[in-house]
Amino acid sequence: MARESVAAARRKNDIEVADTPSHGFTPSIKWNGRSRPGSLDYCCIAFFWSCALTQLICGIVIASSTNYTHPVVTDPSQLCPSNYNFALADCVSEGATSLHPSLLACVDAGLCDSIRACYQGAATPSTMNGSRILQAPDAGVAADLWEALADYWYIPTTIFPSMVLVAVLWLLASEYIPRVLIWSTLATSIVFLIALWAFWNFEYGFNNWMLLVIAGLATVSSAILYKSINCAAEVLSVAACGLRCTPSVVLASLLLKGIFVAYVLLWTFFMVRSAQTKELDESNCSLRSSPGIGFARFLFGLLFWVFTYVFLNMKTVVCAAGIGAWYFPGGDGEPTIPALRGLQWAFTTSSGAVMFAATIVGVTRFILNRIGNACHCLPWFLTPLGCLWKCLTCCCMSILEAFSKFMIIGQVFAGGSFCGAGRKSFRLIKNRLGNAFITDGVGHTVVTTATYLFSFSLGVASWLWLDAAQEYQTLAELNTFLLIPVLLLFAAFISTPIFTIVVVTWLSPLLHGLTCGEDGCDSSSQANAQRAINSVTGALFVGSVCFAFFHFLADVVLCSIDTVFFCFAIEADARSYQHRLEGPVYSKFTESLDLSASFNDGPAASHCQSTPCTSCEDSHVVSPGSTPVQSGSDIPSPADQALFGYTAAVPAHTGGQ
Repeated sequence: MARESVAAARRKNDIEVADTPSHGFTPSIKWNGRSRPGSLDYCCIAFFWSCALTQLICGIVIASSTNYTHPVVTDPSQLCPSNYNFALADCVSEGATSLHPSLLACVDAGLCDSIRACYQGAATPSTMNGSRILQAPDAGVAADLWEALADYWYIPTTIFPSMVLVAVLWLLASEYIPRVLIWSTLATSIVFLIALWAFWNFEYGFNNWMLLVIAGLATVSSAILYKSINCAAEVLSVAACGLRCTPSVVLASLLLKGIFVAYVLLWTFFMVRSAQTKELDESNCSLRSSPGIGFARFLFGLLFWVFTYVFLNMKTVVCAAGIGAWYFPGGDGEPTIPALRGLQWAFTTSSGAVMFAATIVGVTRFILNRIGNACHCLPWFLTPLGCLWKCLTCCCMSILEAFSKFMIIGQVFAGGSFCGAGRKSFRLIKNRLGNAFITDGVGHTVVTTATYLFSFSLGVASWLWLDAAQEYQTLAELNTFLLIPVLLLFAAFISTPIFTIVVVTWLSPLLHGLTCGEDGCDSSSQANAQRAINSVTGALFVGSVCFAFFHFLADVVLCSIDTVFFCFAIEADARSYQHRLEGPVYSKFTESLDLSASFNDGPAASHCQSTPCTSCEDSHVVSPGSTPVQSGSDIPSPADQALFGYTAAVPAHTGGQ
């Protein structure tokens, strides 16, 4: 009865479908009558919303309890903002001689009264343990990363909008010149590997011959897989065509990216505010961060690590719903804007699968990174063993990420629990992983290179800008012998953005204590060291946020490619052929596979235009009949059929079919 109802629904939309394949997916997204999520799904959904609400509530509490800020010397008559007092002058009893450097700040009235009461209650200045006379503190030094970003707020507010502008331009280039991007990226990657080997070999004596082996294998593979790489470029073009033909996918993805950016900005705001919340240490009448603030920073760092992967998986749901509806239109109960329905699912019924996949992938990546760091002390590009481990971990993570994405896409298409959708998706793609990895691998190389380039450039720009703002040069003063290794180390850190952001969040207050001590920076050498720490940690934070953003944006394109591949696989197993896609989809692969005769001999060839995004009047999904397909030299293998959406030449049919 289920197959009959599906067939009846598709005939209602003037589309014919063959029997449902064994894996259970049909050439349509199941919009109505979706199965309810399982018990594990509901647990993951509750965990997702609990984490989100915890961050919001803690952030609101922190922001509402702000009582501390640094003085800004813009007007000698007013060092502090309105409703704030300069603690050193307004909150300390007259005649006090033992003052703590932390009092060189602006505090609110409540904290000012506490400081005044502390000094009045002290019997003698000598009884204040740990205090000493303030010698010559430096008023222009931010205590940590968050205070530096608060003082020089114009740096992140300029870098982050520039990041969005660069991302838009890169998406346009990916749509219109995919072959140029792919081949230039591959060539640049090979040249970079050779240059990296030459630099470390001739400058430092590290002969990591594995880099040359990888470069040689990449060159040979590019030559052998020339046609497949060109075909991957066409798949990228089809995905871009789908995004262009369905602007709702782009808009929903932009909305989701906007939510992600808002989350990052709100998270940054809460972290900055956490540095502006102090309490009084009555033992020496100094100001310090409360233990609750320290725990809140730990919690925010951990949840930021998880939620970055959550947002990366949410865009898979949006792209699967939008691109899937574009490829298989006219489904029973299809909404007016499918991508928005996908966005709704991402925060409701699919949020369990999103949270589960984010946790599994994130924890696995973290464990593999820690194993790699424990096995070899030098960076991976300096030792052959490190290169080999890097290749193995990349393959492992690629497989895990691919299966997790296809599990999410499968749940979008069929509904139900993510465990059941994962089993169906595995049965669908297990015999097609080779072609999937070729296409996904080439696309991943392109977007990864762009991600590294853009995030590295913006991170270095923020580093130089922080140096200029603090009037203390760290990066520009390095000689060439140290500059390149430092920049490579910087690139390595921002390439693991979640780990770097968490480490920077936790270490920034600790580094301040090690550099200046509990009493703050009271000498020029300590102040300069703190400025250098602020520049480095600030650049790492900005570069890591940019890397996370570009990685998120690049995955929108990759998930569109994966969704198109998923649709190709369903179409092949259902033995169907859509004449309306001869122009926007099938015709793109005839040049790479010489299948023009097979594609263009169909009955729709005479009236179906071969321009992208053309809507043909004959929008049938036609079963090719019961006659077995004869294998021949002009017919691709079943795996290629799944990749390119090709089944066989469709026999002529009549209107009464």
